[in-house]
Amino acid sequence: MSSECPYCHSPVKQSWNFCRRCGARLEHDLAQVDPIKEEIAIEDPESPTGVIYEPIKPVEEEEKVEEKEEKKELTDDELVERIADVILSRERYNELLKKKKELDNEINILLDRVTNKLIPKEEALPKIKKLKQEVEEVTELEKEFENFEGILPIEEIIEDRNNERIKLKKLKSLKGDKAISASTIAEMETKYKKNIENLTVKLNIELAKMRKTFDAVSRKLKALQKELEVLYVKFQTGEMSETEYENEKKRVSGELNKMKKVSNAVAAILAEAK
Repeated sequence: MSSECPYCHSPVKQSWNFCRRCGARLEHDLAQVDPIKEEIAIEDPESPTGVIYEPIKPVEEEEKVEEKEEKKELTDDELVERIADVILSRERYNELLKKKKELDNEINILLDRVTNKLIPKEEALPKIKKLKQEVEEVTELEKEFENFEGILPIEEIIEDRNNERIKLKKLKSLKGDKAISASTIAEMETKYKKNIENLTVKLNIELAKMRKTFDAVSRKLKALQKELEVLYVKFQTGEMSETEYENEKKRVSGELNKMKKVSNAVAAILAEAK
């Protein structure tokens, strides 16, 4: 059984905890956000179609032909940057998707109020036009993430293994059920255990990379903290001007905050993999 991500509208399975496209955490028990109400027609003389709002239709993704790339061992710095790119891009992309969702909700509320004659059309029209413009701006910013994949390989493996473990647990509760033969139970149990075993092998490979990344990030954090201290000393001793110090401090602090986010994300992944 599948549904769709409430943020990027990509297909998702009920067993997934996060979207495999945008990386957003999924809460399947929450009601999905209603799309913009197209059936509400409020005349707008400035609109070429004469209606107050036309929702922007999602662009259908073209089928991508994956080209096989020659795999090479990444250096510690390359590994850190690759993971940082996914984590920080996911954060920015999710912010855009949530913003668009909020704007859509605001438009729907105004449309409902006009339909129910709670506010006059003349009052709602400029507000909806402004919200529509904001939606278009957010949609334009989304283009930056057209080919973005929101999760790391290790996160996908962890979730797939967790799902196999859940299946195995449910299967054990079916033992003794007269509607299922013992041979079928045994066959399915072997299948789920084999899947778990194969996923664990893959996970251990990714865990080795992730631990290597965590160590590299920890070293980088210490180096950046040291760099901030050195900059402060240089400023206090007159080796750097205040402007030079503030510029360098901003640069190093930005990199430090970035590495902290990566460190926290990697630590969470390592904890979840246990």
